[in-house]
Formats: sequence, structure tokens, C-alpha cells
Amino acid sequence: MTKTSGVSALLWLFLALVALLFSASAAAAQILPESQSELSIEYTNSQQKLDLETAKSLPPTDWRKLDTDRASFGYTTDEYWFRFKLEAKPYDRILHIAYPLLDELTIYIMSPEGVRTYRMGDTLPFDERPIPTSEFAVPLPNDIGGEIYIKTNTQSSMRLPIAVRTEVGFFETQMNRRIAEGIYFGVLLCMAVYNLFGFIASREPEFGVYSLYTLFFAGLMLSLEGLGFHYLWPDSLYLQDKGIPIFGSLTFLTAALFAYQLLELKRYRYTWGRGLMVMAFLAGLSLLIAIFANYRVSIHVLLSLAVPGCLFLLVVGVYMWRKGFVYARIFTLAWCSLLVSVVVNSLGYLGIIDSMFIQRHAIMIGSGIEILLLSWVLAVRYSEQRKERLQAEQRHNRELEESVDERTFELQVALRELQDVNTELEQKNTEDPLTGLYNRRYFQQHLERELRRTLRRELPLALLMVDVDHFKPVNDTYGHLAGDQILQQLAKLMQQHAKRAADIVCRYGGEEFAIILPETDLQEAEAFASQLLEKVRNTEFKTDAGLLKITLSIGVISTSVRIFDNVDELFKAADDALYAAKHEGRDRLAVQ
Repeated sequence: MTKTSGVSALLWLFLALVALLFSASAAAAQILPESQSELSIEYTNSQQKLDLETAKSLPPTDWRKLDTDRASFGYTTDEYWFRFKLEAKPYDRILHIAYPLLDELTIYIMSPEGVRTYRMGDTLPFDERPIPTSEFAVPLPNDIGGEIYIKTNTQSSMRLPIAVRTEVGFFETQMNRRIAEGIYFGVLLCMAVYNLFGFIASREPEFGVYSLYTLFFAGLMLSLEGLGFHYLWPDSLYLQDKGIPIFGSLTFLTAALFAYQLLELKRYRYTWGRGLMVMAFLAGLSLLIAIFANYRVSIHVLLSLAVPGCLFLLVVGVYMWRKGFVYARIFTLAWCSLLVSVVVNSLGYLGIIDSMFIQRHAIMIGSGIEILLLSWVLAVRYSEQRKERLQAEQRHNRELEESVDERTFELQVALRELQDVNTELEQKNTEDPLTGLYNRRYFQQHLERELRRTLRRELPLALLMVDVDHFKPVNDTYGHLAGDQILQQLAKLMQQHAKRAADIVCRYGGEEFAIILPETDLQEAEAFASQLLEKVRNTEFKTDAGLLKITLSIGVISTSVRIFDNVDELFKAADDALYAAKHEGRDRLAVQ
């Protein structure tokens, strides 16, 4: 298959994407069991932050009726409140907010049992959302009926498309949208990889720059659609906040460099080339602002660059078209497509256009056409030069492939050796050399991770501090070798007793050990410790000095009965419990 036929196939695939987007949008309107117009939505806004009781107590004159279920107010610093009444239905429903760029979104659902509160937004970790979707959705059980309040504020454009759907309707809409987005990003990935290979084969810089441009545009769209936060960086609030201005600036930077290389302006029109370099400089400046400034400032800088930048690239394309460059015509059509989509999307963000389909999919459709057409430009330009350089490129490609294979092989060998060394070093850094258990350093790191997970998921965590009773006399009487042998056998016994994969046994130091038991309440931890005491009490340890017996003192603590804010508090409580066990006569456990 030739390069142009490959692009044509992707163009047909993208046309199918456009059709699927329209069908998904139409399906979303048809699968609702109740008309959206039945939701009589009211809203109010305030420059100050309000709580629920204050919002409920506002006079009726402060609330205004929303003419549509798709609120759009442009860029504003106000906090917006929405409310509407919902009747109980004999089926489960989902409240769907189909806009992923809200910083803070709080939903209050009034029910006879009380107020259900859901706090979401892209300033909160993704895994806190009740329904894992790139937008925002909360469940509405069939017995839910009453008033719903929604509070939101954002540095992005203030938009709130409110929909109440059946579960089947919601997930069908999500499935159609994910299919369409999968096709779209699949096309972008194909273009990026396709042109990356073109760069590797031909060493033409425009192929490499265009591959980067496609990847950065994909990053921009992932940020706009909330898919990056969903699938790629769910734990990075910084990237979620900065993704749009950062990827947008990188997109315009690589677009300027790509046009400069593709149209060979250095040879034909130096003034236009200098203008593209100025555009690249402004894009770099926008990137710095995006990294260090807040979102509201950086997004306005990016939008100020977007439309003039596309217009300038369009003018450059028209100029080269008039000069007789065949591929300049396709280049001009490509940027015209993107310019229209950027203008439409910018108007939507500013609250001028009130079409959710256009706002959500204008750039997706326009950029998809633009990226395919630009790839077609590269194909045409490559075809023009291919005949003259075919023999030289074949020879160069053979040398390049050999070099790539050789370097890849060397890199694999080096990486394998480095991985082995790193694995061995990591094991030594976290392993106690005498007992083979995890050491004190690993204990502190792992305990901190487990405590964070416990606080986040509201699960219990137990910690046992274990000390061998009267161990110094054992060393003094029978020698340190016998003491070491006892510690080694004791370590194996405790590992066997901690049967779950998540249970961690560590040597804290000397004859003192620590056992971390995730998802274990106090009663379970006490039972675990009692069984361990009994097992050690009845065990004879084989040493060079003969069979010896020992006993243990154990301090037990669990977050099921007490909340700990940090590792130091948890460790101190377990250590105090161990001290109490020793003070009470040893060979026993104590609970703090």
C-alpha cells in the first residue's frame, strides 16, 4: 500500500468517526426516559463561596430559571449554584454532567434519609469519583426523589450540561462516545507513528516535527476531553490543571516549525519564514506562562495565540499556493479546517455558542481532517522527491536499519545488565542480611504507604511491634551465634504465620520486629498476636548450643479503634503498647 492510499483509508475511517459522533449525539437525546425539558433548572451565582444551607436560604428572587439544560457562562470567577426537583422513578438513573473541565463540583441530593453529598472536580484525585468516567456522573437510585443542588466553580469556561439518564442510556452514550474517541485517537496515533517511521526512513525533519505535532495535539485533546485524567495521569493534578495550555502551546510551536520545514520558506520567502519563527517564539513564551502561571491566565494567552496563529498559517499557505506549489493547496485547506474548528470552539468556551455537540466535537472533527490532510501533504511532497532520491534513500535506509538494530540490541543488553544490577541493589537496600526479612528502611516506607491507603479508602490497618524477651542474656550465655540462629528461625516462623500476601514482617533492629497487617481490625490483630505468642512459646529453636526456648512481648495497635494522622503517631502507639507488655511481665501482648 502506498503512502497516499494509506492516508485515504484513514480519511474514510475518520468520516466514519464523524458519522458515529452525530449518531451518538442523536442517541443521547433519544434514550432518555423523561424529557430534559421537564427539569426546571434554576441557577444563581455569587462572588463569595456559599454553603448548602446558605444557598437554600437565598430568597426566590436570587434564583433565575435556566432556559436550557446546558448552562454556559464563559470565563468567570463566580461560584454558580443550580437546583432542580427530581421525581422518584421505578428504575435507577444517573445524573450526568458532560463537561470534564470543572475544578470543583459538589452535588447535594436531598432525600428522606438525609443529604447525599458528592464532591468531584479535576482538582481532586480521579479515583474519588463515584462513577469512573472522564466527565462527571453520580448514581440516582430508584427511590431518590427530591431537590438536587449543584455547586461549581472553575478557572476554565463555566459550562454545566445537566442530564438525567437511565443507567442503560448513560452507558450506551458513553460506549458510543468511547468508540468515536477511540477511532479519533487511533487515527492520531497512526499518523504520529506513520510519520515517525517516515522520518526514520527519509531523515526529512518535517516528518519528525509533524509526528511531534500530532502527539501534542493528541495530548491537547486528551486534556480537553478529560480522557488523560481518566486513563493516563489520574494521580497528576498538576498535569490535569496545566494540560490544555501546555499541550496547546507545544502544538502551535511544532505547527510553526512544521510549516517552516514543509513549505521551504527559507528558500522562497524569508519574511514569511521569519514570521513563523516569531510564532514559534510566542508559542514557547505561552508554554512558559502555562507552566508557571495559573490556568485562567495561561488559557487566555493560548486562546489569544490560537486564532491569529491559524490565520497566519492560512495566509502563508495561500501565498505558496499562488506560487504554484501543488501541496500548498492541501496545506491551506487543512489549516482552514482547523481554523474554523478553533474559532467555533473558542466561541463556545467564551459562552457565545450554545451547542454542546459543536463545542465538544468541533476541534475533534476539524483537527482530524486537518491532521489527515497535512499527512496527505507530506505524502504528495514525498512522492515528488522520491524518484530523484530513491537509490540514495535505499542505500541510506539499509545502513540506518543496521545501525538501529545494532543500537537496539546494545541498548537491550545494557538495559538487561542495568536491570539486574538495580534489582540486586534494591534487594540489598531493603533486606535485612541476617534474617532475610525487610529492614527498617523498607518498614518505614511501606508503613507510610499503607497508612495513606488506609486513610484514603477508610480501611483498618494493624501494626504489631515484637520484641524477644531477655535476649541479651541469651547472647551472653550461649554466644551471639546462637542468638543469630534464633533470630533467623524466628523470622521464618513469623513469615509463615503471616499468611496473607499483603502482610509484611520486618526486622526493626536487634531483637525487635514489626508486622504490618493491612485491612485488619483490632480484634483480628489480637488473635494474630495471641497465636504467634503461643506458637513461639511452644517452639524449640535449634542452635549450636542446643535446643533453646524464647518468649515474645508484643504491642498491638489498629486504626479501627483510633485514627492516626501520620506514621509517627501510629508507630509511637505500637511502641508504647510493646513497652506496656514488657512492663506487665513479658510473654504477653498489650493493646494501646
